Amino acid sequence: MADRVAANIIIGGCVTPDQFAALTELIAAEDLRVEWDGDPFDANSIEPDQPLRLYAYEVPWGSFEALEQYCCDQQIAFGRWSGSCPGSFGAERIVYDGKTGPLNYSVDEDDRLVLHTRTIGQLGSMRTIRRYIDEAEIEIPAFAVQAN
Repeated sequence: MADRVAANIIIGGCVTPDQFAALTELIAAEDLRVEWDGDPFDANSIEPDQPLRLYAYEVPWGSFEALEQYCCDQQIAFGRWSGSCPGSFGAERIVYDGKTGPLNYSVDEDDRLVLHTRTIGQLGSMRTIRRYIDEAEIEIPAFAVQAN
């Protein structure tokens, strides 16, 4: 049986109508909501000039595997947070800017970046640490569907 935790995903960028149709199917398959304990996602849930924010409880291993893979394959930016499962895995943030990644970062239950002593030692300099932090805290662009 899978360890299950709360997770959310933020998707952004301009997608084609075909990509939107595929995303809608993947979102429905995950039963993602427009807010914690909110209504299921539908096309009317898209807020202008905002990324698409989706939420779920009881997510197996804290990831939306098919949805995340589709975003990577189609070069659609996203960021995902998932809570920890004590004894199995810690909270994490995954970010993908549409080109680089996806990159994995340790975070706490409030999605704040955690830098362990070992990570700091591997990064070495303040310049590299700042770049690491900047990469972890990318801003996901607004979500939009191209007009036909």
